[in-house]
Formats: sequence, structure tokens, C-alpha cells
Amino acid sequence: MAIAQADDTCLVRQAQDGYLDAYGELVDRHGKVAYRVALRLVGNHHDAEDIAQEALLAAWQHLDCYRAESSFRTWLYQIVTRRALNQVTRTRPTSSLDLLGDIAEPGGQPAAMAERSQTASAVAAAIAALPPAQRLAIVLHHLEGLPNDDIADITASTVPAVRSHLFRGRRTLTRTLAAWR
Repeated sequence: MAIAQADDTCLVRQAQDGYLDAYGELVDRHGKVAYRVALRLVGNHHDAEDIAQEALLAAWQHLDCYRAESSFRTWLYQIVTRRALNQVTRTRPTSSLDLLGDIAEPGGQPAAMAERSQTASAVAAAIAALPPAQRLAIVLHHLEGLPNDDIADITASTVPAVRSHLFRGRRTLTRTLAAWR
């Protein structure tokens, strides 16, 4: 089976056996997601790059600890989010238009582009101002599209706790962004 066609479980087994190409394929598949999640949590391009690289390196160094109880992607999310939340709690939150690149797409009329840019900036700032647990739940659920049970696995919490963080985060965002409706 070619490396590009192998599933993550097979690639992890090959990487655990020392095949660097197999881990390289895992990095190719999941590196962008690791960066995107880190960026949405820390709000800074350079910190997000560092966090994603550190997480991928930590995953390689601790690959022997991976037990396939969850998907490799979920396991990597755990590493990335733990490192990103450590960074968030050590520094002041920042906002970046990169957080919500989908909103601020180029093209169209200058007025529409300016409005999208302002909206993206307001949403990014509102998300950055959320408490870390709420920010993590919002980012993973609404921006990454993960179901609540995966988020519970990633955060080592329960599905009701995830639902609570989502509820509180949405409520705060609704209040904060009421002027943008």
C-alpha cells in the first residue's frame, strides 16, 4: 500500500516502527489543522506556528504512547490545544484577521470587503476575549466542525461540560457582537 493511500492508523504503526516517511505523511495530513487550531486559540500567527511545530514534534517524540483509543487527529488536537491554552494563559489575548480567514475573503466591492474585514476583526476579538475553556469549545465546534464527544475527548472533560462551555461562549459572543447583527 502506498503511503499516500494508507489510513492514519496504518501510518502511525509504520511511524512507530521507525518509518520517517509515514510520520511525514501524517504531518502533511494534519499539520495545517494543527496550525489552524493553534491560530484560532492564540490569535497570533507566529505563536501558532511555534505551537503547531512543537505539537508535531511532541507527537513524534511520544508516538510510542499513542494507543489508538481515539484517532490520531484527536490525539494531535489534544497536544495542540494543551500547548495553545498554556500559551493563552501565559500571555494577553490578541486578535488577528487570520483567525477567521473565511470571513475576510478577498474579492468584491471595496465597501463589502471593508465590512467583512471589520466583522472578522470584531468576531476574532470577541472569541479572543472568551475564557480559555469557552474559546476552545467554540473554536473546535464551530470553526473546526468537531462533534461534542470529540471535543470532550480532546479536552479530557465530559459532553455536558462541553455543552455548557458552548452555551456560555455563544451567549457571551451574542452579547458582545449584538451591534454587528
